Amino acid sequence: MISVLTLTYKRHHLLEEAIESFLRQELPPQCEMVIINDNAEVDYKLDHPNVRIINHKERFSSISAKIEWGYKQCKYNYIYRLDDDDLLAPWALANTTKDILENPGYDIYRSDGMWFFQNNKYMGESSNVNNGNVYTKIFLDRIEFPATSFGEDATITHYSGGRIYQSKLPYTMIYRWGMNTLHVSGLGEMSSEDINEKADKILNNYTSKGIVQLEPKFLNDYYTHIK
Repeated sequence: MISVLTLTYKRHHLLEEAIESFLRQELPPQCEMVIINDNAEVDYKLDHPNVRIINHKERFSSISAKIEWGYKQCKYNYIYRLDDDDLLAPWALANTTKDILENPGYDIYRSDGMWFFQNNKYMGESSNVNNGNVYTKIFLDRIEFPATSFGEDATITHYSGGRIYQSKLPYTMIYRWGMNTLHVSGLGEMSSEDINEKADKILNNYTSKGIVQLEPKFLNDYYTHIK
């Protein structure tokens, strides 16, 4: 039913926490996590029946292009967008499934807020930043994706004609700002080429090469702050 689509590039230490948040879900039937890695210098490995890693050997031209290619690799009809530095709340997929089943016919399902952490310190609740939204494949199939790495989620959500269901259930996502690595939305509006170049300069200090066996785990007890 739900595919969690996670894009990653050169920061597996954060990705491992995102995966851990998926594995801690009370997984409804037919759920998966699909990870798209387009760093050609590394192959991520993880043996889990509900997690698929696709090591793509060519860098995507933009984040939007990566989303467009990535959702087409997903099995299921509902695509939950989770960045590799963010986390699912423990009830995320259960609540999302409930919203979809009880409120059919929408193109987009989203919370009206999120739990906000800055450099892994809990800061409180905040408004939705358009990560953690859920899109139907039918909707994504019919829209034109913006050729950008800046503000692509907002464009897809608010400017592509989708019918939006605003959830009344607890927030589904933990949004993490900082983390001593790249945060694209903090760069301002730049070309995708400039963003890719900036990403390499920042993230080369954090990356590995070759085969990397991922070890999902939390570095902090995030869930104690949001219950």
